[in-house]
Amino acid sequence: MTPPPNDPRRPKTAALSFSFREFDARSVVIVVLAVGTLLRFFVAASTGLGVDESYAVAVARQFSLSYFDHPPLHFWIAGTIAKLAHSETAKVVRFPFVICFAATTWIMYRLTARFFGEHAGALAAIVLNISAVFSVTTGGWVLPDGPLMLFMLASAAVIADVLFDLPSRALRGSDTFKWIVAGVFAGLAMLSKYHGVFVLAGTFLFLLTSAPHRKWLARPGPYIGAAIAVAMFAPVILWNREHGWTSFVFQGGRAAGRGGVHLDTMLATIGGQAAYVLPWIWVPLVVVMWNAFRGGPRDPQRWFLLCVGIGPVAAFTLIALRGDAGLPHWEAPGYLMFFPILGAAVATRLERGDETTRRWLKSSAWSFIWLVVFLATQTESGWIQRVAPSLLAKGDPTTDMISWRELRPVLDAKGMLAHGEFLAAPSWIQAGQAALGVGPDIPVLCLCADPHHFYYMIDDRTFLGRDAVFVKKMKANDDVVKTFSPYFESLEIVDSVVIHRVRGSEAAFRVGVYRARGFKKVFPTAQPR
Repeated sequence: MTPPPNDPRRPKTAALSFSFREFDARSVVIVVLAVGTLLRFFVAASTGLGVDESYAVAVARQFSLSYFDHPPLHFWIAGTIAKLAHSETAKVVRFPFVICFAATTWIMYRLTARFFGEHAGALAAIVLNISAVFSVTTGGWVLPDGPLMLFMLASAAVIADVLFDLPSRALRGSDTFKWIVAGVFAGLAMLSKYHGVFVLAGTFLFLLTSAPHRKWLARPGPYIGAAIAVAMFAPVILWNREHGWTSFVFQGGRAAGRGGVHLDTMLATIGGQAAYVLPWIWVPLVVVMWNAFRGGPRDPQRWFLLCVGIGPVAAFTLIALRGDAGLPHWEAPGYLMFFPILGAAVATRLERGDETTRRWLKSSAWSFIWLVVFLATQTESGWIQRVAPSLLAKGDPTTDMISWRELRPVLDAKGMLAHGEFLAAPSWIQAGQAALGVGPDIPVLCLCADPHHFYYMIDDRTFLGRDAVFVKKMKANDDVVKTFSPYFESLEIVDSVVIHRVRGSEAAFRVGVYRARGFKKVFPTAQPR
């Protein structure tokens, strides 16, 4: 006879099994949603915008059908919320992206629950929220990845509702209607980031390789959905046609690499993926991915998730063989699709009373919490420089999250920018940070060969003959006057602005302020106008 749950004679693993079976999955997910969303709002309000975020908010001030770096959706979102709120502060512009991740978490729970059960759904949502690249950057930063992953997952969930006889239907209506809805979500994913095309490619791969589902290739539904997604992508096509296909050339050039085969680069890319996902979560994701591959179409649910997710993981890992490591988060939309499989695997082990899995889940959660605390406190106070400065001997990446908010008061106090001057900066990164620092009423010129979308906001030639305030983050051995004086009649430093992590705290870095008179020639760039 088995002892009751609270009996001290009951084996520990049995107690674990009992408690796991009894917990209310929906309530757990709601708690994860509530706590995670509140924490992300807190972080959004207490840290400045990163370099990519500052750039996105700055160029989003001007509406465009598409943008140099990415399709337009996250720019549209940031620009719209900033205009509605009359504010470009981090807590305002990050708000929609925090909401996007909350919706992603819920869809992850529901999709996994329909495939593998409620407990698996709750665990998939939990593990997603303690993985760094998803919970931190995708979870609330002004980046294309938040809308991308929301709409990729939403499209996959609706497609799954059509293809599988699920215990509960995700969406009411005819199958054709559901294909249309899936196409709309896929189109929104493609308007977020070019990765969105993988949800279409993965679906067709599944239909080709799964015999019971191949019948859909002879029906109009999938083609209607794909046609809608492509039609929604039209703004990107139209903008690129008018600008020499520059965005496609830019992103496609990243796949060219240096030529030859570079195994070291590919291994570095894989290491970056593991670091961004967090190694103790990345390894189980790879294991369940491999098991799904071995199972093949005989296990249709896992095979579907594998088909939809394998594209980004395989494509960008193999591209690294050409010598360009790329960025570690490029593969993340693929790993997103493997969390339901991992949730199912964890649920199965916990139901068996596996103590190792219970410890793994607990330690993963605590490790993530301490990592976030570590990064947030360093960004806010810079305590590592005081405690162990050697750890940051090669530079402190958290300074990228510090707003240049102190720039405008200094410029106003000196009467600069008061007579029609424009602002100039030496890179698209610093142009974005400076633009956020001075506000939306000052035009910004990026003096570099790679100005990104700043090049398309205002024609550089309209600045000719005008005076400027040139700003640059100060570094040792910089010779700003020598480098940039050919573009002005005169260029001289007039001040340096100390940028603090928090008002009154230690200086994080200095920004040099230069008076530049008579802009006389544009900076050469290969970007087509």
